[in-house]
Amino acid sequence: MKILALFAMSCLAWSGPCLAQGSGAAANSIVKLDSLTVYSEASTSSSAVREVKKGDSLFVSLELKTGAEKWCSVRLPGEKVRIGYVQCDGLERSDHRSGDLVSSADAPPVSGGPMSGAPPIVSGPAQQPSAIRLPRARSAIESTADYAKVSAAVVRDDVLDNGKIAEFDQAAQSGSAVAMARAALAHIAAGNFELAHNDAEHSIEHFRAALPLAANQPSILFGTLITLSYLHLVRSEYSAALEYLGQARRITPGSGTVAELTGWADYGLNRLDDAIKEWETSQRIKPDPETAALLEKARRDQGVEQGTRSGETSHFVLHYQGGATPQLANEILRTLEDQFRSIQTDLRFTPAEPIGVVLYTEESFRDITRAPGWVSALNDGRIRVPVQGLGSVNEDLSRVLKHELTHSFVRQMTLGRCPTWLNEGIAQWEEGRRSAENARALIAAYDRGSFTPLNRLEGSWLQFPAPVAGFAYAWALGAVESVMARSGPLTMNRLLANLATASSSEIALREVLQIDYADLDRQTADYLRQSYGK
Repeated sequence: MKILALFAMSCLAWSGPCLAQGSGAAANSIVKLDSLTVYSEASTSSSAVREVKKGDSLFVSLELKTGAEKWCSVRLPGEKVRIGYVQCDGLERSDHRSGDLVSSADAPPVSGGPMSGAPPIVSGPAQQPSAIRLPRARSAIESTADYAKVSAAVVRDDVLDNGKIAEFDQAAQSGSAVAMARAALAHIAAGNFELAHNDAEHSIEHFRAALPLAANQPSILFGTLITLSYLHLVRSEYSAALEYLGQARRITPGSGTVAELTGWADYGLNRLDDAIKEWETSQRIKPDPETAALLEKARRDQGVEQGTRSGETSHFVLHYQGGATPQLANEILRTLEDQFRSIQTDLRFTPAEPIGVVLYTEESFRDITRAPGWVSALNDGRIRVPVQGLGSVNEDLSRVLKHELTHSFVRQMTLGRCPTWLNEGIAQWEEGRRSAENARALIAAYDRGSFTPLNRLEGSWLQFPAPVAGFAYAWALGAVESVMARSGPLTMNRLLANLATASSSEIALREVLQIDYADLDRQTADYLRQSYGK
């Protein structure tokens, strides 16, 4: 029995709501002014809908910036329909992040176990590796008056002045050390501006342009190399990151920052022993609790993977324990290569580096991933699958492999910014799953107002009990199906690309699909009703 069937069974067998969430989103904002006007559109020239008073609770589902003004789309708590827009500075926010509003206590009791046969292989939710922090190690010159003056010249009123940058570049052609340093600082300021605005492509261009200009300025050059390595790391371009880190190490051989980021690159390239050495060096130079956690996890991996066999193709590096035969390992690699080409065609994207795959015994999988019992495969940057007792790639295993491989594509396409519901919905779509068996239960939950909205399914699902996870998977798939049916795969690909730079998932929805989360929840229910509800 799949986890989705578990959701349908438990929800239909229980008289209460499947998740005790009420009929709509809880308030996440309070009016702080004595009176605040709600407008029909994000403009004071539109019609006034109503007034809200100080202390009134509202749910903000979308923020829009128009010129110097920031507008919030608002709904009343428990309602599904937007009442209009208010100016955001009139609100005091008390944001509840996704996942915070769903607890184990909200879940209904599970009214049965697997229906028949062996325990199923159930793909776990996509988990991003621990976020790569930017230990910028800013050069001392970035705190000087020169940098402040140059930065103020190229970034004015939150707008980048490319003409001014060109002036600095022109002056640098004289060969003057001062002029070249200022031109380097101009590109660094521009790169920082683009980085703050989530534009990795243009940020990389500016930091690369700074390199030759800073060739004789070690402190500027080091900071630039570190930032470039970081930008490539978050894009999963580990080999490119290592090139810049190698140059940075020659400038500052004892840098803990270089060791830390080199560990990230080695881990991404499945060089576990090298990653551990680099993180151990980093910890000796500058102890850090987050790096310590990474090191502990890598050592657990190393302990399990010692003595494993390996296989490699152009797109995968595979490690497997004695629970898997060489024949099974080779068949899994062939299957993954076929699936790689299929997903590559569907998403029109190619991951930059080989993807790590680890095959475990059941016990080792639990020890390493520490995932809840309903999870039987995981992608935390590496595809982790228990294959104990399997002699060949059966249908279930093939689906799980494609599901987890899709997560690797999506993570790199979106720079790790894909909300979990979309990541899981696309992974299920790619593995061939559809909503027919769960549609009626989903429609009923939506109509009762007892469903979990998509905006609360953005974060980790690993804390969910099985029935809650079952709903999350089913609703996520329904949402992706509805987008595919209404807008098509090319629009879905644009949404994924947009997530890499958008300030929030809902902003990306608005820009690509012209809908917000409440609209998408409603569209999902309508789609399920039209397609499966009869």
